[in-house]
Amino acid sequence: MNNSAFIDFDTANPRRNLPLDISRKRGESNYTLAFARAFVSDRMGQGVGGRHFAVSGYGIADFVWADISADGDVPTLTAFEMKLKDWRGGLTQAYRYSYFSDRAIVVLPTDVADRAEGYLHVFKRLGIGLWSYESESENIDMRFTPVRTKAKNPKAREKAVERISTKIKLRKTGK
Repeated sequence: MNNSAFIDFDTANPRRNLPLDISRKRGESNYTLAFARAFVSDRMGQGVGGRHFAVSGYGIADFVWADISADGDVPTLTAFEMKLKDWRGGLTQAYRYSYFSDRAIVVLPTDVADRAEGYLHVFKRLGIGLWSYESESENIDMRFTPVRTKAKNPKAREKAVERISTKIKLRKTGK
């Protein structure tokens, strides 16, 4: 049974901080949305995900997923950073997300992920995942997925879980 859903985190879109000629380019935004849809459609069980998930001081993750087990245990948080070209920048951003999430993963197009895979030892040392995604085929290739770890900052993780829980409660009440 698939009981997965998208939720809106009401985070200000960081694209609005960019000059108009750059902010109109939606390649990475479209890539993120396509990945999120493919990822959610592959999930079995229960979970919620959303785009532009912010935790103060740790940036805005392109997509976050909370796996919610049937026994009501604390959710597993996975934060994703999508990049079309700059895998090094994605790695830096994903590392910041590891302060509030159980896993952080960089998602790249196949050709860029092939280059980044030459530095897989860096991803492994930092505990950051490396996946590739192709929009046309909707294929997600999990090249390296770190095991679930503890967030580097438990208080930041608590804030993240609370934010997600609040959104789920509001969603159930229709607010």
